[in-house]
Amino acid sequence: MFHRKTPQKNTIIQENAIFVADSHHHGCYQETLESLFLEFLKLSKRQIFLMGDIFDFLVGPVKRCSKDNHRALILLKELSLKHEVHYFEGNHDFLLDSLPFFENIHYYPLNSQPVRFSFNQKDAYLAHGDVFLGWHYWLFTRLERCEALIATLNLFAFCLYPKILAYLKSKREKKKQHRQKSPTDFQKFAAHRVCCYLKNYSLSADSYIIEGHFHHGQMTKIETINYIGLPFFACKKKYFVVEYADNCLSLKEFESVKL
Repeated sequence: MFHRKTPQKNTIIQENAIFVADSHHHGCYQETLESLFLEFLKLSKRQIFLMGDIFDFLVGPVKRCSKDNHRALILLKELSLKHEVHYFEGNHDFLLDSLPFFENIHYYPLNSQPVRFSFNQKDAYLAHGDVFLGWHYWLFTRLERCEALIATLNLFAFCLYPKILAYLKSKREKKKQHRQKSPTDFQKFAAHRVCCYLKNYSLSADSYIIEGHFHHGQMTKIETINYIGLPFFACKKKYFVVEYADNCLSLKEFESVKL
């Protein structure tokens, strides 16, 4: 196990920092990362926040996962040697902190999220997004990370692994179709998410919540709290870059090169 970097209590989100969420890359069927990481390697040094589900199926102890995604992981390691990379564990990519590719990355497992950052003396709470979803989801996250399940997947990878990939691929396509047919009432959703945070934390006025997972790609203000839902990169090929304007954090949308 490598010694991981731990951010200071008030790690500052810098201007020009990049946010990417839910690229759902998999080397066998959804190659979304190679071109993106190559883009980022050309940039001057900055912070990069990878907000979970960057890989569609990457479980640290499952050897087949690393093998299938090896090229993207090599590029991720190169990225971490040039930039300050922050990686938030998602529900598709987890238990990654023992992988050598993550040696120079600030890594946040689910049980440490949300993580508090700051800018201009304001708080920003960052998470993949699958927090405060009830005890059923909490139980699911524990089960999918249990050693017995992972050992079974390693032992029977020849038959289980292809079935998992087929299911995830099908699920991703359905999510794309659902977004096109059923636009979400984002304002109502954001109000619910802010309420979940307020039940668990004392958020100061003008705080920010930044999440992926829900694939909205919108931002709003609920009373005094700013909520930012990051876009579904696997579908939209869009990421955000931090800008400061009028003492506020804003995210400017950029489109990656076509893959």
